[in-house]
Amino acid sequence: MRMRCGSVLFKEEPLRGLFKNKPFVIMLIAIVLLGILAFVTAGERSVSWLESTVGAVVQPVQTFASKASNSIIDFVQRIFKTTDADKELEQLSARLAQLEGIEAENERLRAEIERLQALLNYTEVSSDYTFVTAAVIGNSQGVWFDVFTINAGRNMGIEKDMAVVNADGLVGKVTEVGATWSKVTSIIDSSTEVSVMVERTRDIGLTRGTLTAGSDEMLELYFLASGYDLVPGDVIITNGMGSVYPRGITVGTVTEVARNVEGSTSDYNAILQPSVDFGHLEEVMVITGTVAEEEEAE
Repeated sequence: MRMRCGSVLFKEEPLRGLFKNKPFVIMLIAIVLLGILAFVTAGERSVSWLESTVGAVVQPVQTFASKASNSIIDFVQRIFKTTDADKELEQLSARLAQLEGIEAENERLRAEIERLQALLNYTEVSSDYTFVTAAVIGNSQGVWFDVFTINAGRNMGIEKDMAVVNADGLVGKVTEVGATWSKVTSIIDSSTEVSVMVERTRDIGLTRGTLTAGSDEMLELYFLASGYDLVPGDVIITNGMGSVYPRGITVGTVTEVARNVEGSTSDYNAILQPSVDFGHLEEVMVITGTVAEEEEAE
């Protein structure tokens, strides 16, 4: 009995020693897991209870590991884009944005040059007068420039009641002057009246601003002599009467003629389309005097 027990003890001691050997245990576990994995991933067959149990344990770990690895890869790719193609694409995108900005600025400058050239041409045609060119820096609320501010005032010799024009015709007159700014009331404002005549017939009349909300009718013609000859398309110009508006400046064009017939309630003679675009004013010229007056002053 002793010898048998001793024999058993002799056989059990090496086995216990193996399980205390950590490298051996780790290798054994790895072999078991690999075997289970190979068994689970084998060809299509029914799933055993062992496979189901191992899958239930391993699947959450696999899912978490997959998401974590994908997130890390995406993060690294976003931060460390170092391929030549990526760098070239970024450089081309930046260059394109720069060129688009330059083109927009060039377009703005071309439009400004065209407007200023038109003003210059006007001053050459109206060589009897002296002008101060000014930029529009503000307007009254709304889309129409019925009252607006320019960036020239007493510092440029501007005075109240000086006429204001642009290349298209009569704009209005200066109604308030500051040191470096002036306010202009345009001919479409309801407070403005201009003495005019029909260029074709030389009939004398008066225009009045009629700008109202929701209406495109901005000028009306009054006080033509009875039996007047007026047709759509006739051009209306200043007649030079009074001390504000010089003679011969274009005011507008007749778009509608009103005939005084029995029962008619209209008191105007015609509706005018202003020659100036009062929805888009950027530069104007103030008539500061005549060349003759300037020469006398010298």
